[in-house]
Amino acid sequence: MRKKLRRNSGFTLIELMIAVVMVSILTAIAIPAVMKWLPNYRVKAAARDLYSNMQKAKMEAIKGNRTMEIRFDNSVAPGFYYFDTDDNDNYTNGEFRIDLKNYNSGVDFGTGNATKNWNGDDCTPIPASQIKFYSKGTANNRSVYLENQSHDICYAITAGTAGSIKLRKYNGKTPFSTSDWN
Repeated sequence: MRKKLRRNSGFTLIELMIAVVMVSILTAIAIPAVMKWLPNYRVKAAARDLYSNMQKAKMEAIKGNRTMEIRFDNSVAPGFYYFDTDDNDNYTNGEFRIDLKNYNSGVDFGTGNATKNWNGDDCTPIPASQIKFYSKGTANNRSVYLENQSHDICYAITAGTAGSIKLRKYNGKTPFSTSDWN
């Protein structure tokens, strides 16, 4: 007489419950770390985008043999910036515009906890309302600061007189170079 062997396939209810509990514990541990990391990631992304857009404005100024202005508006919170292509000092529909609210996590113009810039001068959120790039690739030597909602991280994006563009990270009182912003 042959006995039929019955194969058990699938999971028992206890095994499934143990797996759900383990996933829940791991999620509970990971969420606070992600919530702390996310605002820093978003302000870093906004700073990188501004850096890239400043490069773009510089190239458009050279290519078009004209002055290209990036104007910064902090009259609303969070603010925005745009390329003032019609030179009227106001945003006009159709001009290239970036709204900082799209980054979430409270990304806005500001210096975070940084009190001094790399020259030892006081930080101000926006020293001027615009950065100009001229047809020879030079600029008007201005810095723009971006911060996150907890004000613990700040990035300074600077257009130097010779047209160089630098991105620096701050974590309070100490400025870091671009190589330290990981």
